[in-house]
Parts: sequence; C-alpha cells; structure tokens
Amino acid sequence: MKYYLKITSALLAILFLGSCQKDSDTDDAPEPAESNTQEWYQIVKIDTLSSADLTQSIAGISIGLGTDIVRTSFLYHSKADTATLTLSGCVCWPIEISTCSTIWLENHYTSSRWNECPSQTPMPGMFASSSLFLRAIYIGPDYQGLGLSRNLPQPYFNTLLLADQSIDCFKAALSIVKEYGPELSANYSTYNLGYSLGGAVSLGVARRVELDPEVKKIMHLKKSYCGAGPYDQVTMMDRFLSQPDQALDLAVSFPFAIKSILFTNPSLSARYSESDFFTQGLLNSGILEKMDTRDYTTGQLNGMLYDSGFNTPNTILSADILQDGTPLAIEFRQELGKLNLTTGWTPTIPIVFFHSEADNVVPIECLNCVKTNMADNPNITYKVVETGEHGNAGVSFYLGVIQGAF
Repeated sequence: MKYYLKITSALLAILFLGSCQKDSDTDDAPEPAESNTQEWYQIVKIDTLSSADLTQSIAGISIGLGTDIVRTSFLYHSKADTATLTLSGCVCWPIEISTCSTIWLENHYTSSRWNECPSQTPMPGMFASSSLFLRAIYIGPDYQGLGLSRNLPQPYFNTLLLADQSIDCFKAALSIVKEYGPELSANYSTYNLGYSLGGAVSLGVARRVELDPEVKKIMHLKKSYCGAGPYDQVTMMDRFLSQPDQALDLAVSFPFAIKSILFTNPSLSARYSESDFFTQGLLNSGILEKMDTRDYTTGQLNGMLYDSGFNTPNTILSADILQDGTPLAIEFRQELGKLNLTTGWTPTIPIVFFHSEADNVVPIECLNCVKTNMADNPNITYKVVETGEHGNAGVSFYLGVIQGAF
C-alpha cells in the first residue's frame, strides 16, 4: 500500500550506521525443522547484485559499501482455496558467506505493476540483509499476480491469502538454501517484516505461525516487525467513508480492495460485478481495465484517478456502497471483516508495531484496533511517531529495524 516509499535518505543513513544491534532476546532456541523437509520449486534465474546495484535501483544512487548477494528467483506451489497455483519469489544470501543463522522474510508493500516484486526489483529488506553488519538470508515472495504469475488474478489486500502464500514461499526457499546455499544453523532465527500492505501480511504470517504448530516448527520465528498495516480493513474503510467528499491520499485503495474481494469470493462475484461497486464515470474511464494489465505502478494508477477526477469516495464508489444498510454495503463489510487480523489469536512471539499518527494512507485507527483487541499483551511493542506521512514514516520504520532500535 505504498504511495512512494522515499527510501533514499534511509539508504544513505544505513551506510553510516556503524554497526547493527542484534536482538537481545534470550528465548530458548526453537526445535529444528525436519531435515527431510522438501518443497517443490523450480529455479528460473540466478543473478548477482552488488550493494551498488541495490542502491542504484532503490534510490538512484550507487554506493558500494555493502556486499554482493546471490539472488535465486524460483517458482513454487501454493494454494487459493482448493486450487494449486504456481507463484514466484526469490531467496538471496551474501556471496561470500559459508554459514548463516538468520533469515529475513520480507513481505512487500502494495504493487500493481508485474515487476514491482523481489524476483524482479530490489527491495529495502534485500539491501539490509546484504549489509556489512547483518549477513542474513533474505526471502521475498512476489505475491500472486506479480512476477512470473502475472497471468493470475491479483488478490491485492487479501492479507490472509497472501500470508499463507508467503509461508509457502518460505518453505520452498528453505529447500533451495539447504541444497544450494550456505550451511544453515539448525537453530536459525527468522525475522518477519513488512511495511504498509506488507505490515499486514507480516501480521498474517505471525498469526499463522501461532495457530499452526507445523509452520511454527519450520519457520523458527523470532520476531515480527509490522509497519503501518491495514490490520482491520473495515476500520480503515470506515475512516474514509465517513468523509465521502474528502480527497484520498491513495484513491486507488478502494478499487484494489473491491477487486480483491470479488476475486477471492466466488459467491459474491456470482451475484455482483464491478458495475455494482463503482460510479459509472469510473467504469467508463478505462482505469479499472488498466489495473488488470499489471503494466502500471500504484503511483501511476493513483495519478490517473486524480487526473480524471476520481479522488474521493463519492466519485469512486456507487451509491449502494456509500449508503449504510444496503445489501451490497453489508456484504462488502462482512467480507472485509473476515480479513481482520487483530482477533481470534494471542501472540506469544514478539511483535513490534510501528505507525505514524499523521498517516493518511493507512490511518492510525488500524493500529488502535490492535491495541484494543490485544490489550496488555507483554509480547507486543508499539512504536508510534507523531509526524510523517505514509512514505516518510516507512523510511523511519526500515531505519529502526536495521539499527536494532525496535
């Protein structure tokens, strides 16, 4: 759910940090995964990225103070309902290491262009794990509909589905590491992180780990870092629907949410179509069809909506969605409610939540739902800043993780 992550200043700061503080938790090491754990994968590309390549791609500057990393892009199997899908992702490690005890699983922000994903484009966590201080294995799922699966429907904000597919990517990557990568310590630790949509997917991963003993055994999850995520999408949408004529910072979030609900709910899509959800003007604009091509970034699509005058809830959404109590509005809320990540489980593995009070893309109310529904949990830490819009706060999030400040 990135507008634009202004990461340049973060990268510059990383290069002058000194040394990264390691997590000081002293929990007992998790039980090692079974040695014969093997997930299907197919390697499609192996390339080498230098820190100069990474900084040039992410920030437009070339600074070679890190280390080269091997990036292995691969296909793996996952599911959507009962269907088996072939998705893509990547696994990276510093080229000179022979042993490793740390894995970073990064769940990325909202992307709508097919190559805005880890197998195709460097990500902030990828740079961090390659730095001189961390020397960690990096795993990045592309998400369904992106990367080499661009022909599949894109679930956008279905955080539960994306979390399950992220875990399947982790399993396949682990098999690749065991066969081709550095020797992995039996008691390796996994750090799970993401910002914006990635923050919610990371919370979905943490939830699944807590609820599924087999996944917990394989992942060795040590801590999760969740930044500015839509953990409760009903709360997020209600915030914006309460002011239907106010301009949205990320107007494209409503079309993304509706497309994901229609895709992942066959019963709903059998009775409703996009024409029931959107204004006739938006339907006629051709912008919704451009979303489906996967040829445009989130920022480009958002710009198209603004340029065409579709930047408020009442210029985007039909009267049936805007009016409380209609069958469509009720069902839409019910489907969004199924994606609430703040209820039905109790975290026992540490989670750090980061949010800016000034965030107008994913409002602070989403974090407040966590505080309400997971109150007084000693395993949760909150880092709230008073200023910083969504993108600038993302820089602070990654700096905090990399510096060990959280």
